[in-house]
Amino acid sequence: MDWVMVVVMVVVVLVGTILSAYIISSTINNQMGELYTVLVERELKEDRKSTPQRQKHEESKVEEKPKEKMSVSGVNEEELIKKLRQVIDQKVEKVLDEAKGRKEKLFMLLDVARGYTLGYVTEDEYNAFLMKVLSEMDEFKRLWLAKFPSQKDREKLNTMMNYIAKTKLPIVVRSRDGKNSMTLPPEEALIRITSNINSAINVLDDLISGRGENPAVTPLEIKLSKECETLRAKVEKMERQLEEYGALT
Repeated sequence: MDWVMVVVMVVVVLVGTILSAYIISSTINNQMGELYTVLVERELKEDRKSTPQRQKHEESKVEEKPKEKMSVSGVNEEELIKKLRQVIDQKVEKVLDEAKGRKEKLFMLLDVARGYTLGYVTEDEYNAFLMKVLSEMDEFKRLWLAKFPSQKDREKLNTMMNYIAKTKLPIVVRSRDGKNSMTLPPEEALIRITSNINSAINVLDDLISGRGENPAVTPLEIKLSKECETLRAKVEKMERQLEEYGALT
């Protein structure tokens, strides 16, 4: 009997403890839920009050920003255009000197071609130097057209570039029917290269002289150019004298 009573008492205590814990837990949960509800309602009320003010503040910022951006943009555009104009003017100011420098580079290309013919330069080395010359010529073409935007000059520059590009090794010639082809030996290739480079130089000289500049760059060219100018002056003087003599008679 005693053991039965002990077991009953233990069971009663356990059940009471469990019920008490459940009641306490339920009470705490209810209180926390009520507290959470009160906090949420308070936050919603504060949001409703602050939202119109925030919207007005944001709208005022949105309205102010474009005006500020437009004024800053206007100043930047003027400064950028001014700097751009200065850079372009400095770049194209000496384009005629650049043209003479490119002409000297073509003479150097011809020297490298001669070196290839004599066996001092390989085919790959010549082609590498040719690619460098073509790259510099393409940059010069843009500079020239920025200074002299002429369709006629553009066509001449393209013709000059084509002449230079034709000197790439190996030089292959085809028969008239196009069925057969032959790679030229170094000696004959040099003849073709020289012809194309001279044609490119003639185009460049025409561009330079067309802008009122003397295209002479080598000592021999400068000497011959001075002699031609002297002879031209003598011929003009003789023509004036003949006109005066004809007027007297």
